[in-house]
Amino acid sequence: MKIALIFVGETVLEVAQLLELYKQGQRNFSNVDLRDAQLRSVTFIGIDLRGATLNRVDLSSANLIDANLTGANLVETNLRGALLRGANFSDADLKGANLTWSNSSNSKFIRANLDITNFSGANLIEADFTGAIMKGSNLRGTNLRGVILQNLQVCVDTEFTGVRNLDDRNRVYLCAIASGTHPFTKNDSRRTLDCPI
Repeated sequence: MKIALIFVGETVLEVAQLLELYKQGQRNFSNVDLRDAQLRSVTFIGIDLRGATLNRVDLSSANLIDANLTGANLVETNLRGALLRGANFSDADLKGANLTWSNSSNSKFIRANLDITNFSGANLIEADFTGAIMKGSNLRGTNLRGVILQNLQVCVDTEFTGVRNLDDRNRVYLCAIASGTHPFTKNDSRRTLDCPI
């Protein structure tokens, strides 16, 4: 079995050591390198992972409530079914990340790179996407009640089929800027939003 090594500054930790330090009350793991680690169903409430490298980490069903992931690298990270309430993903790179069925209510995705990020079925109540890059994002079947969608850097090739509770103001805004076709579902972004022709 492969043992993932974690780098904190010049210190090398194994996943078991990280879990033990967290259990002992340490919360600051900013700039840690966790790439490819297996952390399925782990509880990291309030953890500080600012600037962390979390590429391809399995955090499915993890509890990351109120986690700080500002500027983190989450390329192809698996967050399927994770509890992400109140987590901060501002300026994070979530390219190709899987957030399907996650509870991401009250989370911040401010200026985040959401290129081909999969949110299908996620709870995004009151999530903040101000200034985010939505390119090829999949929001199919998500709950968007109270979501903040403003000043998006781009909204291209994004899937909105079956979104729930998207208010008229946000729909009008998205219809004004959305274009393209989702790369996997092949659905036209504007049609998935029921935009006027």
